[in-house]
Amino acid sequence: MGDCAILTAMRDSSRGPGQDRGLRSLSERVVTGVLPTDPPPSVLDLELLLSVETGPTPRRWVEASARTLEAILIARCHLDDVESALQLVDTHFAEGRLRVPGSLHPATRSTLLAAASEVYSAAGQPRRAGLYAASAVAHAATAPTRYRAHAVRALAYALNGEYDAAGRAIERCHELMIEAGWSRVYRDYALILAEVLYASAVLDAPALARLSEELQATAPADPFWQYTARAADAMRALITRDYMSGLALLTTLVGGADALKSHTMVRGFTLGVLADTLLARGEVRRALAVIEGAETPREHALCYGMQRAAAYLALGRDRSALNATDECIATGADHCVRTLVPVLVRRSIAFLRLSNPAAAFASFEEAFGLRVGLGESLAPFIALPCEPLDQLLTMLVERRPDVADAVAAVRTGLAAVPTRVVAATLPALSPREERLALRLRGSSSLPQIAADLQVSLNTVKSQLRSIYAKLEVSGREDAVAVLESQGFFV
Repeated sequence: MGDCAILTAMRDSSRGPGQDRGLRSLSERVVTGVLPTDPPPSVLDLELLLSVETGPTPRRWVEASARTLEAILIARCHLDDVESALQLVDTHFAEGRLRVPGSLHPATRSTLLAAASEVYSAAGQPRRAGLYAASAVAHAATAPTRYRAHAVRALAYALNGEYDAAGRAIERCHELMIEAGWSRVYRDYALILAEVLYASAVLDAPALARLSEELQATAPADPFWQYTARAADAMRALITRDYMSGLALLTTLVGGADALKSHTMVRGFTLGVLADTLLARGEVRRALAVIEGAETPREHALCYGMQRAAAYLALGRDRSALNATDECIATGADHCVRTLVPVLVRRSIAFLRLSNPAAAFASFEEAFGLRVGLGESLAPFIALPCEPLDQLLTMLVERRPDVADAVAAVRTGLAAVPTRVVAATLPALSPREERLALRLRGSSSLPQIAADLQVSLNTVKSQLRSIYAKLEVSGREDAVAVLESQGFFV
Protein backbone atom coordinates (compact mmCIF):
# COMPACT_ATOMS: atom_id res chain seq x y z
CA MET A 1 0.00 0.00 0.00
CA GLY A 2 2.97 2.33 -0.43
CA ASP A 3 3.27 4.43 2.71
CA CYS A 4 0.00 2.80 3.91
CA ALA A 5 -3.43 4.15 4.66
CA ILE A 6 -2.60 6.67 7.33
CA LEU A 7 -0.38 8.69 4.99
CA THR A 8 -2.74 8.22 2.05
CA ALA A 9 -5.54 9.70 4.11
CA MET A 10 -3.41 12.76 4.82
CA ARG A 11 -3.04 13.51 1.11
CA ASP A 12 -5.62 15.39 -0.96
CA SER A 13 -5.73 15.72 -4.75
CA SER A 14 -3.78 19.00 -4.74
CA ARG A 15 -0.81 17.67 -2.81
CA GLY A 16 2.28 16.35 -4.50
CA PRO A 17 5.22 14.23 -3.34
CA GLY A 18 7.09 17.31 -2.14
CA GLN A 19 4.30 18.20 0.25
CA ASP A 20 4.23 14.63 1.55
CA ARG A 21 7.95 14.90 2.23
CA GLY A 22 7.16 18.14 4.05
CA LEU A 23 4.71 16.30 6.27
CA ARG A 24 7.26 13.63 6.99
CA SER A 25 9.85 16.27 7.83
CA LEU A 26 7.38 18.03 10.11
CA SER A 27 6.52 14.75 11.84
CA GLU A 28 10.19 13.91 12.28
CA ARG A 29 10.88 17.26 13.95
CA VAL A 30 8.07 16.72 16.43
CA VAL A 31 8.97 13.08 17.15
CA THR A 32 12.64 13.86 17.78
CA GLY A 33 11.65 16.99 19.70
CA VAL A 34 10.39 14.95 22.67
CA LEU A 35 13.70 13.12 22.97
CA PRO A 36 16.38 14.45 25.33
CA THR A 37 18.85 15.18 22.55
CA ASP A 38 16.69 17.76 20.71
CA PRO A 39 14.89 20.97 21.70
CA PRO A 40 11.15 20.61 22.37
CA PRO A 41 8.91 20.83 19.29
CA SER A 42 7.76 24.31 18.41
CA VAL A 43 4.17 25.35 18.98
CA LEU A 44 3.89 26.17 15.29
CA ASP A 45 4.88 22.63 14.26
CA LEU A 46 2.43 21.18 16.75
CA GLU A 47 -0.40 23.41 15.55
CA LEU A 48 0.28 22.46 11.94
CA LEU A 49 -0.15 18.81 12.86
CA LEU A 50 -3.49 19.51 14.55
CA SER A 51 -5.03 20.13 11.13
CA VAL A 52 -3.85 16.78 9.77
CA GLU A 53 -6.56 14.15 9.55
CA THR A 54 -5.72 10.47 9.80
CA GLY A 55 -7.29 7.62 7.94
CA PRO A 56 -8.23 4.10 9.00
CA THR A 57 -5.81 1.67 10.54
CA PRO A 58 -3.37 0.52 7.82
CA ARG A 59 -2.93 -3.11 6.82
CA ARG A 60 0.63 -2.97 8.08
CA TRP A 61 2.58 -0.26 9.88
CA VAL A 62 5.83 1.03 8.40
CA GLU A 63 8.31 3.55 9.77
CA ALA A 64 6.89 6.61 8.00
CA SER A 65 3.27 6.00 8.98
CA ALA A 66 4.18 5.15 12.59
CA ARG A 67 6.28 8.30 12.95
CA THR A 68 3.45 10.42 11.55
CA LEU A 69 0.91 8.87 13.91
CA GLU A 70 3.27 9.47 16.83
CA ALA A 71 3.74 13.11 15.84
CA ILE A 72 -0.02 13.65 15.64
CA LEU A 73 -0.52 12.07 19.06
CA ILE A 74 2.19 14.28 20.53
CA ALA A 75 0.67 17.39 18.95
CA ARG A 76 -2.85 16.66 20.16
CA CYS A 77 -1.65 15.75 23.63
CA HIS A 78 0.68 18.73 24.04
CA LEU A 79 -1.92 21.19 22.75
CA ASP A 80 -4.62 19.68 25.00
CA ASP A 81 -6.74 18.15 22.25
CA VAL A 82 -6.95 15.10 24.48
CA GLU A 83 -10.32 13.71 23.38
CA SER A 84 -9.26 13.36 19.75
CA ALA A 85 -5.91 11.94 20.85
CA LEU A 86 -7.75 9.30 22.88
CA GLN A 87 -9.88 8.45 19.87
CA LEU A 88 -6.73 7.90 17.82
CA VAL A 89 -5.23 5.67 20.49
CA ASP A 90 -8.44 3.65 20.78
CA THR A 91 -8.50 3.25 17.00
CA HIS A 92 -4.94 2.05 16.55
CA PHE A 93 -3.98 0.41 19.87
CA ALA A 94 -5.30 -2.25 22.20
CA GLU A 95 -3.93 -3.51 25.53
CA GLY A 96 -0.51 -1.93 25.21
CA ARG A 97 0.20 -2.76 21.59
CA LEU A 98 -0.75 -1.86 18.02
CA ARG A 99 -3.89 -3.53 16.72
CA VAL A 100 -2.25 -4.59 13.45
CA PRO A 101 1.32 -5.79 12.86
CA GLY A 102 4.08 -3.57 11.53
CA SER A 103 7.65 -3.61 10.27
CA LEU A 104 9.00 -1.16 12.83
CA HIS A 105 12.37 -0.61 14.44
CA PRO A 106 12.10 -1.29 18.20
CA ALA A 107 13.01 2.34 18.93
CA THR A 108 10.14 3.56 16.72
CA ARG A 109 7.71 1.20 18.37
CA SER A 110 8.91 2.35 21.80
CA THR A 111 8.42 6.07 21.17
CA LEU A 112 5.02 5.44 19.57
CA LEU A 113 3.91 3.53 22.68
CA ALA A 114 5.36 6.31 24.85
CA ALA A 115 3.19 8.83 23.01
CA ALA A 116 0.11 6.68 23.70
CA SER A 117 1.10 6.52 27.37
CA GLU A 118 1.35 10.29 27.58
CA VAL A 119 -2.11 10.63 26.05
CA TYR A 120 -3.59 8.44 28.76
CA SER A 121 -1.82 10.44 31.46
CA ALA A 122 -3.18 13.65 29.95
CA ALA A 123 -6.66 12.09 30.10
CA GLY A 124 -6.25 11.25 33.79
CA GLN A 125 -5.98 7.48 33.26
CA PRO A 126 -2.69 6.56 34.96
CA ARG A 127 -3.17 2.80 34.92
CA ARG A 128 -3.55 2.62 31.15
CA ALA A 129 -0.72 5.12 30.87
CA GLY A 130 1.40 2.74 32.93
CA LEU A 131 0.51 -0.18 30.67
CA TYR A 132 1.77 1.61 27.56
CA ALA A 133 4.79 3.05 29.38
CA ALA A 134 5.86 -0.46 30.41
CA SER A 135 5.60 -1.56 26.77
CA ALA A 136 7.62 1.48 25.70
CA VAL A 137 10.36 0.55 28.18
CA ALA A 138 10.40 -3.04 26.91
CA HIS A 139 10.91 -1.96 23.28
CA ALA A 140 13.33 0.92 23.87
CA ALA A 141 16.53 0.18 21.98
CA THR A 142 18.57 3.38 22.33
CA ALA A 143 19.50 5.68 25.20
CA PRO A 144 17.19 8.53 24.03
CA THR A 145 14.20 6.18 23.63
CA ARG A 146 14.90 4.58 27.02
CA TYR A 147 14.94 8.07 28.53
CA ARG A 148 11.62 8.92 26.88
CA ALA A 149 10.04 5.63 27.99
CA HIS A 150 11.09 6.04 31.62
CA ALA A 151 9.92 9.67 31.54
CA VAL A 152 6.34 8.77 30.60
CA ARG A 153 6.48 5.90 33.08
CA ALA A 154 7.49 8.34 35.83
CA LEU A 155 4.48 10.50 34.96
CA ALA A 156 2.08 7.55 35.10
CA TYR A 157 3.44 6.52 38.50
CA ALA A 158 3.37 10.06 39.91
CA LEU A 159 -0.14 10.72 38.63
CA ASN A 160 -1.31 7.56 40.38
CA GLY A 161 0.45 8.42 43.64
CA GLU A 162 3.07 5.67 43.37
CA TYR A 163 5.80 8.05 44.44
CA ASP A 164 8.53 5.54 45.26
CA ALA A 165 8.16 3.97 41.81
CA ALA A 166 8.02 7.44 40.22
CA GLY A 167 11.23 8.36 42.04
CA ARG A 168 12.97 5.29 40.66
CA ALA A 169 11.84 6.09 37.11
CA ILE A 170 13.04 9.69 37.50
CA GLU A 171 16.36 8.47 38.82
CA ARG A 172 16.70 6.08 35.85
CA CYS A 173 16.36 9.05 33.51
CA HIS A 174 19.17 10.83 35.34
CA GLU A 175 21.33 7.70 35.14
CA LEU A 176 20.73 7.42 31.38
CA MET A 177 21.72 11.06 30.96
CA ILE A 178 25.03 10.45 32.76
CA GLU A 179 25.70 7.14 31.01
CA ALA A 180 25.08 8.62 27.56
CA GLY A 181 27.27 11.65 28.22
CA TRP A 182 25.03 14.00 26.26
CA SER A 183 26.52 17.47 26.04
CA ARG A 184 23.11 18.98 26.60
CA VAL A 185 19.86 17.44 27.75
CA TYR A 186 16.45 18.81 26.80
CA ARG A 187 14.26 17.36 29.48
CA ASP A 188 10.96 15.71 28.63
CA TYR A 189 7.83 17.63 29.65
CA ALA A 190 6.36 14.41 31.03
CA LEU A 191 9.40 13.92 33.24
CA ILE A 192 9.32 17.46 34.63
CA LEU A 193 5.59 17.18 35.30
CA ALA A 194 6.23 13.92 37.16
CA GLU A 195 8.79 15.73 39.29
CA VAL A 196 6.32 18.58 39.95
CA LEU A 197 3.75 16.07 41.20
CA TYR A 198 6.38 14.33 43.31
CA ALA A 199 7.65 17.59 44.84
CA SER A 200 4.06 18.68 45.55
CA ALA A 201 3.36 15.40 47.32
CA VAL A 202 6.33 15.73 49.68
CA LEU A 203 5.89 19.53 50.02
CA ASP A 204 9.34 20.27 48.63
CA ALA A 205 9.18 24.02 47.93
CA PRO A 206 12.83 24.39 46.74
CA ALA A 207 12.33 21.60 44.20
CA LEU A 208 9.19 23.29 42.86
CA ALA A 209 11.11 26.55 42.44
CA ARG A 210 13.84 24.74 40.50
CA LEU A 211 11.35 22.90 38.30
CA SER A 212 9.50 26.13 37.54
CA GLU A 213 12.73 27.74 36.38
CA GLU A 214 13.52 24.70 34.25
CA LEU A 215 10.12 24.73 32.58
CA GLN A 216 10.47 28.43 31.78
CA ALA A 217 13.98 28.06 30.40
CA THR A 218 13.43 24.90 28.34
CA ALA A 219 10.48 26.14 26.28
CA PRO A 220 10.18 29.92 26.77
CA ALA A 221 7.87 30.36 23.77
CA ASP A 222 5.49 27.54 24.68
CA PRO A 223 2.50 28.78 26.76
CA PHE A 224 1.70 25.25 27.92
CA TRP A 225 5.13 24.85 29.51
CA GLN A 226 4.91 28.35 30.97
CA TYR A 227 1.49 27.65 32.52
CA THR A 228 2.86 24.53 34.20
CA ALA A 229 5.78 26.57 35.56
CA ARG A 230 3.37 29.03 37.14
CA ALA A 231 1.27 26.17 38.54
CA ALA A 232 4.41 24.88 40.26
CA ASP A 233 4.98 28.38 41.67
CA ALA A 234 1.40 28.42 43.00
CA MET A 235 1.91 25.11 44.78
CA ARG A 236 5.16 26.43 46.25
CA ALA A 237 3.31 29.50 47.55
CA LEU A 238 0.78 27.25 49.28
CA ILE A 239 3.52 25.17 50.90
CA THR A 240 5.38 28.26 52.13
CA ARG A 241 2.09 29.86 53.24
CA ASP A 242 2.62 32.84 50.95
CA TYR A 243 -1.12 33.00 50.41
CA MET A 244 -1.26 36.55 49.04
CA SER A 245 1.16 35.86 46.19
CA GLY A 246 -0.35 32.44 45.63
CA LEU A 247 -3.90 33.73 45.24
CA ALA A 248 -2.81 36.50 42.87
CA LEU A 249 -1.07 33.91 40.70
CA LEU A 250 -3.87 31.34 40.94
CA THR A 251 -6.53 33.87 39.97
CA THR A 252 -4.81 34.50 36.63
CA LEU A 253 -4.07 30.81 36.10
CA VAL A 254 -7.70 29.82 36.59
CA GLY A 255 -9.47 32.84 35.10
CA GLY A 256 -6.90 34.71 33.01
CA ALA A 257 -6.95 35.20 29.25
CA ASP A 258 -4.30 32.49 28.80
CA ALA A 259 -5.96 29.99 31.14
CA LEU A 260 -6.89 27.64 28.28
CA LYS A 261 -3.32 27.58 26.97
CA SER A 262 -2.65 24.77 29.38
CA HIS A 263 -3.15 21.06 29.85
CA THR A 264 -6.42 19.77 31.30
CA MET A 265 -4.78 17.83 34.12
CA VAL A 266 -2.57 20.78 35.07
CA ARG A 267 -5.58 23.11 35.05
CA GLY A 268 -7.38 20.71 37.34
CA PHE A 269 -4.36 20.48 39.61
CA THR A 270 -4.24 24.29 39.72
CA LEU A 271 -7.93 24.51 40.58
CA GLY A 272 -7.29 22.13 43.46
CA VAL A 273 -4.39 24.26 44.68
CA LEU A 274 -6.66 27.31 44.59
CA ALA A 275 -9.26 25.50 46.70
CA ASP A 276 -6.59 24.37 49.17
CA THR A 277 -5.15 27.88 49.40
CA LEU A 278 -8.57 29.34 50.16
CA LEU A 279 -9.15 26.65 52.77
CA ALA A 280 -5.80 27.41 54.37
CA ARG A 281 -6.87 31.08 54.62
CA GLY A 282 -10.20 30.06 56.14
CA GLU A 283 -12.25 31.12 53.09
CA VAL A 284 -14.20 27.91 53.01
CA ARG A 285 -17.19 29.02 50.96
CA ARG A 286 -14.97 30.53 48.31
CA ALA A 287 -13.14 27.22 48.17
CA LEU A 288 -16.43 25.45 47.52
CA ALA A 289 -17.44 28.07 44.98
CA VAL A 290 -14.32 27.70 42.82
CA ILE A 291 -14.84 23.94 42.42
CA GLU A 292 -18.61 24.13 41.96
CA GLY A 293 -19.48 22.33 38.76
CA ALA A 294 -15.99 20.86 38.34
CA GLU A 295 -16.27 17.34 36.97
CA THR A 296 -14.14 14.52 38.31
CA PRO A 297 -12.48 12.39 35.58
CA ARG A 298 -13.34 8.71 35.38
CA GLU A 299 -10.40 7.37 37.38
CA HIS A 300 -10.42 10.31 39.83
CA ALA A 301 -6.87 11.44 39.02
CA LEU A 302 -8.48 14.78 39.82
CA CYS A 303 -10.98 14.24 42.63
CA TYR A 304 -13.30 17.13 43.41
CA GLY A 305 -15.25 15.02 45.89
CA MET A 306 -12.05 14.94 47.92
CA GLN A 307 -11.76 18.74 47.63
CA ARG A 308 -15.37 19.32 48.65
CA ALA A 309 -14.99 16.96 51.62
CA ALA A 310 -12.14 19.09 53.01
CA ALA A 311 -14.34 22.19 52.80
CA TYR A 312 -17.27 20.45 54.46
CA LEU A 313 -15.02 19.33 57.30
CA ALA A 314 -13.96 22.93 57.78
CA LEU A 315 -17.63 23.90 57.99
CA GLY A 316 -18.36 21.15 60.49
CA ARG A 317 -20.59 19.36 57.97
CA ASP A 318 -19.18 15.91 58.57
CA ARG A 319 -22.02 13.95 56.99
CA SER A 320 -21.71 16.10 53.88
CA ALA A 321 -18.00 15.19 53.77
CA LEU A 322 -18.96 11.52 53.74
CA ASN A 323 -21.64 12.09 51.11
CA ALA A 324 -19.14 13.94 48.91
CA THR A 325 -16.79 10.95 48.94
CA ASP A 326 -19.29 8.07 48.82
CA GLU A 327 -18.89 7.96 45.03
CA CYS A 328 -15.12 7.62 45.50
CA ILE A 329 -15.58 4.58 47.71
CA ALA A 330 -18.10 3.10 45.26
CA THR A 331 -15.48 3.43 42.49
CA GLY A 332 -13.51 0.67 44.19
CA ALA A 333 -10.25 -0.43 42.59
CA ASP A 334 -10.76 1.99 39.68
CA HIS A 335 -10.05 5.01 41.92
CA CYS A 336 -6.68 6.71 41.45
CA VAL A 337 -4.50 5.84 44.46
CA ARG A 338 -3.02 9.35 44.68
CA THR A 339 -6.41 10.89 45.50
CA LEU A 340 -7.77 7.85 47.35
CA VAL A 341 -5.41 8.41 50.29
CA PRO A 342 -6.71 11.94 51.08
CA VAL A 343 -10.28 10.73 50.52
CA LEU A 344 -9.78 8.11 53.23
CA VAL A 345 -8.15 10.64 55.57
CA ARG A 346 -11.09 13.02 55.16
CA ARG A 347 -13.59 10.23 55.78
CA SER A 348 -11.72 9.16 58.91
CA ILE A 349 -12.00 12.70 60.33
CA ALA A 350 -15.73 12.77 59.57
CA PHE A 351 -16.27 9.35 61.21
CA LEU A 352 -14.32 10.44 64.28
CA ARG A 353 -16.41 13.57 64.70
CA LEU A 354 -19.59 11.56 64.22
CA SER A 355 -18.60 9.32 67.16
CA ASN A 356 -17.76 6.29 65.03
CA PRO A 357 -14.17 5.54 66.11
CA ALA A 358 -14.16 2.05 64.59
CA ALA A 359 -14.92 3.38 61.10
CA ALA A 360 -12.51 6.28 61.67
CA PHE A 361 -9.67 3.94 62.57
CA ALA A 362 -10.37 1.55 59.69
CA SER A 363 -10.36 4.38 57.15
CA PHE A 364 -7.26 6.05 58.61
CA GLU A 365 -5.33 2.79 58.92
CA GLU A 366 -6.00 2.03 55.26
CA ALA A 367 -4.97 5.53 54.20
CA PHE A 368 -1.78 5.41 56.26
CA GLY A 369 -0.89 1.97 54.97
CA LEU A 370 -1.28 3.11 51.37
CA ARG A 371 0.80 6.20 52.07
CA VAL A 372 3.64 4.18 53.62
CA GLY A 373 3.56 1.60 50.84
CA LEU A 374 3.53 4.04 47.93
CA GLY A 375 5.62 6.97 49.15
CA GLU A 376 5.85 9.35 52.06
CA SER A 377 3.43 12.00 50.83
CA LEU A 378 2.25 14.75 53.16
CA ALA A 379 -0.23 16.19 50.65
CA PRO A 380 -3.24 14.27 52.08
CA PHE A 381 -3.00 16.40 55.24
CA ILE A 382 -3.01 19.82 53.54
CA ALA A 383 -5.66 22.28 54.74
CA LEU A 384 -7.21 19.92 57.26
CA PRO A 385 -7.91 20.62 60.95
CA CYS A 386 -5.01 19.52 63.14
CA GLU A 387 -6.85 18.28 66.24
CA PRO A 388 -8.66 15.29 64.73
CA LEU A 389 -5.55 14.40 62.71
CA ASP A 390 -3.56 14.30 65.92
CA GLN A 391 -6.21 12.10 67.55
CA LEU A 392 -6.13 9.70 64.62
CA LEU A 393 -2.33 9.50 64.65
CA THR A 394 -2.39 8.78 68.38
CA MET A 395 -5.04 6.12 67.88
CA LEU A 396 -2.95 4.53 65.13
CA VAL A 397 0.17 4.29 67.30
CA GLU A 398 -1.80 2.81 70.20
CA ARG A 399 -3.23 0.06 68.00
CA ARG A 400 -0.32 -0.35 65.60
CA PRO A 401 2.97 0.21 67.47
CA ASP A 402 4.86 -1.07 64.42
CA VAL A 403 4.14 2.22 62.60
CA ALA A 404 5.27 4.47 65.45
CA ASP A 405 8.36 5.67 63.56
CA ALA A 406 6.33 6.47 60.45
CA VAL A 407 3.79 8.36 62.56
CA ALA A 408 6.58 10.32 64.27
CA ALA A 409 7.89 11.33 60.84
CA VAL A 410 4.42 12.54 59.88
CA ARG A 411 4.11 14.59 63.05
CA THR A 412 7.43 16.24 62.25
CA GLY A 413 6.36 16.93 58.68
CA LEU A 414 3.00 18.36 59.73
CA ALA A 415 4.79 21.47 60.99
CA ALA A 416 5.24 22.42 57.33
CA VAL A 417 1.71 21.56 56.24
CA PRO A 418 -0.66 24.52 55.71
CA THR A 419 -3.64 24.21 58.03
CA ARG A 420 -6.86 26.13 58.31
CA VAL A 421 -6.20 29.40 60.13
CA VAL A 422 -9.71 30.39 61.24
CA ALA A 423 -9.67 31.21 64.95
CA ALA A 424 -13.42 30.81 65.52
CA THR A 425 -16.10 28.71 63.89
CA LEU A 426 -19.81 28.98 63.45
CA PRO A 427 -22.18 26.46 64.97
CA ALA A 428 -23.04 23.74 62.51
CA LEU A 429 -25.98 24.59 60.28
CA SER A 430 -27.85 21.94 58.34
CA PRO A 431 -27.58 22.15 54.52
CA ARG A 432 -31.13 23.55 54.33
CA GLU A 433 -30.36 26.11 57.02
CA GLU A 434 -27.25 27.14 55.11
CA ARG A 435 -29.28 27.68 51.94
CA LEU A 436 -31.61 29.95 53.89
CA ALA A 437 -28.80 31.75 55.77
CA LEU A 438 -27.09 32.63 52.49
CA ARG A 439 -30.23 34.57 51.48
CA LEU A 440 -30.60 36.55 54.69
CA ARG A 441 -28.26 39.28 53.54
CA GLY A 442 -30.09 41.48 51.11
CA SER A 443 -33.55 42.95 50.73
CA SER A 444 -35.52 39.81 49.82
CA SER A 445 -38.57 39.29 52.00
CA LEU A 446 -39.25 35.97 53.67
CA PRO A 447 -42.05 35.13 51.17
CA GLN A 448 -39.63 35.89 48.31
CA ILE A 449 -36.97 33.68 49.91
CA ALA A 450 -39.54 30.90 50.35
CA ALA A 451 -40.42 31.15 46.66
CA ASP A 452 -36.74 31.08 45.65
CA LEU A 453 -36.12 27.99 47.78
CA GLN A 454 -39.38 26.38 46.64
CA VAL A 455 -40.56 25.77 50.20
CA SER A 456 -43.44 27.10 52.26
CA LEU A 457 -43.24 30.29 54.28
CA ASN A 458 -43.82 28.27 57.46
CA THR A 459 -40.79 26.12 56.61
CA VAL A 460 -38.66 29.23 56.20
CA LYS A 461 -39.85 30.62 59.53
CA SER A 462 -39.16 27.32 61.29
CA GLN A 463 -35.64 27.09 59.86
CA LEU A 464 -35.06 30.73 60.72
CA ARG A 465 -35.92 30.14 64.38
CA SER A 466 -33.41 27.27 64.42
CA ILE A 467 -30.70 29.49 62.89
CA TYR A 468 -31.35 32.26 65.43
CA ALA A 469 -31.11 29.78 68.29
CA LYS A 470 -27.81 28.37 67.04
CA LEU A 471 -26.33 31.85 66.51
CA GLU A 472 -27.77 33.06 69.83
CA VAL A 473 -29.45 36.09 68.22
CA SER A 474 -33.02 37.33 68.13
CA GLY A 475 -33.38 38.83 64.68
CA ARG A 476 -32.32 38.81 61.05
CA GLU A 477 -30.01 41.82 61.25
CA ASP A 478 -28.07 40.37 64.18
CA ALA A 479 -27.87 36.98 62.45
CA VAL A 480 -26.37 38.59 59.33
CA ALA A 481 -23.83 40.45 61.46
CA VAL A 482 -22.67 37.25 63.16
CA LEU A 483 -22.48 35.37 59.88
CA GLU A 484 -20.50 38.21 58.25
CA SER A 485 -18.04 38.33 61.15
CA GLN A 486 -17.25 34.64 60.59
CA GLY A 487 -16.80 34.93 56.82
CA PHE A 488 -19.96 32.95 56.05
CA PHE A 489 -20.84 34.96 52.95
CA VAL A 490 -17.34 34.84 51.44
